[in-house]
Amino acid sequence: MLLTVKNVKTFLNRLIMTVASMLTVVLVCCALWQILSRYVLGSPSIITEELSRFLLIWAAMLGAAYAFGSKEQLAIVFLKSKLSGLKKKLVEIFIDVTIIMFAGSVLIKGGYNLASQTLSQTSPILGIPMGYVYAILPVTGVLIIIYQLLSLAERRGQNESSEQ
Repeated sequence: MLLTVKNVKTFLNRLIMTVASMLTVVLVCCALWQILSRYVLGSPSIITEELSRFLLIWAAMLGAAYAFGSKEQLAIVFLKSKLSGLKKKLVEIFIDVTIIMFAGSVLIKGGYNLASQTLSQTSPILGIPMGYVYAILPVTGVLIIIYQLLSLAERRGQNESSEQ
């Protein structure tokens, strides 16, 4: 079971990093074109500014999901570091469940509502539905929940293997 969990995490990590890296490359190209068109050509590109903003939102949210998967997210570990044994395990489970509830209610439910309500609004320059931009919220929520469930399964598998 531990091997399956690790394989799924590795696959998700690679997928997220590949997509986020491609978005970042396009973002950098947009920024360079914006600088070139503004200062060299004397006519700033209006498309790249809006596209850069949307790409940054998507790359940042995917990066946040990746941080949860690699356990690099911002955390206050004061209480957890003072505990050991069963109390530490219970606090870790509580944290995982709290993150799952937050991701489910705010990112998935709220993000879905926001994305569906803004599908009829279009961005001023690119003309794409704003719901597409906000669609990253429920996607990130699903990824974070998957990572937290994998973390719970991984912890359970480690406990079972240490008991045997």
